[in-house]
Amino acid sequence: MKSERKYNSVPVCPGGQLTRRDFLKGAIAVASTLPLAGADLIREPLQKTGGDVLESKVPRTPVGIAWCNRYNFREVKKALGRLFDKIGSVRKLVKHKRVTVKVNLVNTSTEDLNGIPLWLTVTVHPVVAMALGSLLAEYGAKEVIFCDQLPFRTSDAEAFSGYGFKIDSFNSAMDGKVRFANTRNRGAYKEYAWVKVPNGELATAWEVNKTYVDTDVIVSLAKLKNHVSAGITGGMKNLFGIPPSSIYGDDLKDEPDEDAIGYRNQTMHNCVRKPFTSADSFTGRSIEGDHGYNVPRFIVDLAAAFPIDLVVFDGISVIQTAEGWWNGSMSSVTRPGVLIAGMNPVCTDSVAAAVMGFDPNAPDKTLPFINGTNYLALARKRRLGENRISEIEVVGVDLAKARFEFQPTFRRVAL
Repeated sequence: MKSERKYNSVPVCPGGQLTRRDFLKGAIAVASTLPLAGADLIREPLQKTGGDVLESKVPRTPVGIAWCNRYNFREVKKALGRLFDKIGSVRKLVKHKRVTVKVNLVNTSTEDLNGIPLWLTVTVHPVVAMALGSLLAEYGAKEVIFCDQLPFRTSDAEAFSGYGFKIDSFNSAMDGKVRFANTRNRGAYKEYAWVKVPNGELATAWEVNKTYVDTDVIVSLAKLKNHVSAGITGGMKNLFGIPPSSIYGDDLKDEPDEDAIGYRNQTMHNCVRKPFTSADSFTGRSIEGDHGYNVPRFIVDLAAAFPIDLVVFDGISVIQTAEGWWNGSMSSVTRPGVLIAGMNPVCTDSVAAAVMGFDPNAPDKTLPFINGTNYLALARKRRLGENRISEIEVVGVDLAKARFEFQPTFRRVAL
């Protein structure tokens, strides 16, 4: 399904980052929320095409869309519950299971956007996380671990509190079945997990905190927003926060360091050096300085190694044009007023892209993948899921009604 909107030109912005002071000089435009409604259909095509993908082996699961205009715990929980009932057996998925929820946070919690909190712009709102956790606990999950790699050396729970997570409220809403893990290093574990990548293109394996393997279910809790290098920030891109700073971080010198808190720009974006893993796990042809080549391929290599069982998007209040303030003053805040959920990450990310007004099967170096490769198409070629909207069942709110055209990301002129 191609976007009906014709963009005459793509915004152009230097690839260099802005300082906090430079960014906060820019104005933030806030758009209003749209209303909503819904419908249900099911389709399971099994035909072959002339391409190199056997259609019967490409996973397809329903993706649900719901209206939710504000961050009210009861309203969000009710909307998510209805979505989960529509998309499949989420209750069965998590009952008596340990569930790891990878939350889409960022590499700092100390910034805001002209006074607008992070969770209304670039990070998952804590109310959405708590509503999700409450439902998982009610469905019989024995433990829910919220995790991400956060740039703080404080306790795990304290690190999350900086992003608006009120730990006592989570414990109350989830009957104590909750734990928080900052996976920037090996944490409480004595060693790292070594996870191989099936048919990896750039990475053959990942060395990570065991929280991501000592689990029965992986949930990706994402924020609906653009991404300069990947096109969109989806449930799959959210996995970029799994590789720990202690091995992959920018602040490392000559060896791993359990105190590291840096991001992974040098090892997984620019690819100017390899991570300090215990073995040579990056064997692919990454391109130095080319974010648009490296990032999409690492996304797919992560998704292949860490199969996501459920994706949930917070699309109530978000940033657009880029994934964060650090990418330029062209960023603004908008309010699509939606929640999206699905049990296949490629299908779910593809519907999310369509809600944003983009074609998830668009050619490389066209919107929204203006700076590189379409990671959703790559994932389909790897048979991780379907990215063609015509082949994905959408339940709940009709896709045409939910569509909220985001301002596209900009074309980099310097990397």
